Amino acid sequence: MAADRTDEKVWDFDSYSWTDHYDDVVQADQGMYARYDDVLDAVAEVACTAAGAQVLDIGAGTGNLSIRCATRGARVIGLDPSRRMLAQAQAKATAKARVKPSDVRFVPADDPFLHLPFDDDSFDAVVSTYAFHHVAHSLQPKAVREMMRVLRPGGILALGDVAFCDAAAEEAALRQFDWLDDESYLHVDELTAAVATIGARLETRQMTPTTWVLWAVKPQSTRHGGGGE
Repeated sequence: MAADRTDEKVWDFDSYSWTDHYDDVVQADQGMYARYDDVLDAVAEVACTAAGAQVLDIGAGTGNLSIRCATRGARVIGLDPSRRMLAQAQAKATAKARVKPSDVRFVPADDPFLHLPFDDDSFDAVVSTYAFHHVAHSLQPKAVREMMRVLRPGGILALGDVAFCDAAAEEAALRQFDWLDDESYLHVDELTAAVATIGARLETRQMTPTTWVLWAVKPQSTRHGGGGE
C-alpha cells in the first residue's frame, strides 16, 4: 500500500452487509450517529450559503448530505469509494422532487480525501460527514491541504464527524463510550493547526458529547500551496 493512501480495508465498504441498509443503521444508532440529521443539516447550512454554489461532498455514501446541499440550490459532486452506496444515492436523488438531474452527480473515487481529481479553485464549498475519521491522523493535515486546494478563495470547508478537543479527551471518551472504535477520530487542536498553515481559522460547534461540526473559510490569499507532499 502506498504511504499516502488511506486504509484500503477501511474503505472497502462494499464488502460489508450493512452497506445496503446504511440509512436504517444510522437512524437507529444513538452512539456515533446521534443527531445524525441535525449534523448534516448544520453542515449544509454552513457550506451552502448561495444558490448555484459548486459543492464537493467527499465520502458521499448514500447521498444524504449531497441531496441536502442540492435542495439548498447547490450543484454537487459526491465522491465515494462504495459503488453500492453511490447507486443508492443516485436513486434517491432521482426520486427527489426538488433535485434536478443536473444538480447532483455521484462519482466513484477510491481514495477521495488525498487525491482529488479536480483543478485548484474548483469549488465554493467542500463538505464531508462521518468519513474524515477514515484518514489516518498522520495524513489528515495533507487531506486538509488537498481539500483547501480545490476550494476557491473565500470557499468553505465544512466537516461533521466524531471529534474530540485533543488526544487526551479522546482517551477519556474511550473509557466512557463502549461504541468508540479504533478509528482516526478528529482532534480539534490538530485540525486547528492544519487550517492555520494556510492562514485559516477553524470554527466549531459541538452537537453531542462526541460529534462536532467544524468549518473554515479559505483565505483570499493562502500562506502555502495546495496538497503537495
